[in-house]
Amino acid sequence: MSTSNAATNYLERRLLNFIFKNNAQIGGTNFGSGNGNGLGNDIYVGLATAVSSIETGSVTEADYTNYQRVRVPAANWDIVANDSTDTQTAKNNANIDFDPAGTTTADVITHAFIADASTSGNILFVGELTNPKTIDDGDIFRINTNNLTIELK
Repeated sequence: MSTSNAATNYLERRLLNFIFKNNAQIGGTNFGSGNGNGLGNDIYVGLATAVSSIETGSVTEADYTNYQRVRVPAANWDIVANDSTDTQTAKNNANIDFDPAGTTTADVITHAFIADASTSGNILFVGELTNPKTIDDGDIFRINTNNLTIELK
């Protein structure tokens, strides 16, 4: 018997709900107990200037003055099911704003990532920005509503 590496749409939605929504119920279908056993309120978004390995989550994290990962609670994520395209997504439903840069040395942000801790921890997802962004003194890096999408296919 051969095996396939494809997860079902149900499993993909269940994984996203566990990670981003504390295993909560969505769309009238119970994907879990909703008892807070997921990561949900312990999701952090970070910025990177380089990525050496997406598979291992090896990133060079931004280091401009005042930079820190931003905590995004479960309420600020939407899970979007699309069975017709076999794509399940999590999207931010509110702006994600980083503190103003307080540095004279510019960072060029090339990637955003999702982590399970405010420092160190584990990198869960890494994505390349459509356009790299140079962060100069006083700049605020913002990810607009619905502009951070995590896809499982």
